[in-house]
Amino acid sequence: MFMENQNRCSRRPRICTWNESVRYVDADCAAEFPSPNKHLLLKFASDGTMSVGGMTIHLGSPRIEPPAMISWSPRSDAFFVNDGEGSGMSSTFRLFRIKGNEVSEDKAVREAAVSLYRRRTRCSPSALDPDVWGFGWGNGGSRLYLLVQATVHEPCGRADKFISLVVRASDGKVLETLSNTQTKVRFGSRLPSSLFGK
Repeated sequence: MFMENQNRCSRRPRICTWNESVRYVDADCAAEFPSPNKHLLLKFASDGTMSVGGMTIHLGSPRIEPPAMISWSPRSDAFFVNDGEGSGMSSTFRLFRIKGNEVSEDKAVREAAVSLYRRRTRCSPSALDPDVWGFGWGNGGSRLYLLVQATVHEPCGRADKFISLVVRASDGKVLETLSNTQTKVRFGSRLPSSLFGK
């Protein structure tokens, strides 16, 4: 089984996903992503363990389960992971900051996106939190671009009524909220065309 996975992983090209700033991590495959300044290397082991520059990232619960997507900040001081939670059918946005020899997870951005979406959608308290996907950085790394969409199961709202957000990376403050149509106009080239239908 290990050899089969190794062969599959070596055949798979390191592809970008939605746009060139976001990279794909396949399940059961090791992957490496250098920071923009080339000083750090983000590594995913085949068991899902992450490390940056030799520093293992000790995650709380839950652990990241590829398939996943990652993107480095242009400043090389942070990166995000769209955690596919083992299926790739959903995404939990996870932001990691690097200060000196420490790598820590910052949940403020995801929490702000989820809270805003739930308020706007007025969904049932029992509905699952929406999927949050990072799809890029703006203003040299000071802004994050997020897509927020209802989950497939027990959704909060309708999947076709997604929104996108421009968020301040430093503290998670939502600076702009864009509708489907506004998202297509502004970010259509950064997102899958299938998202917008015909």
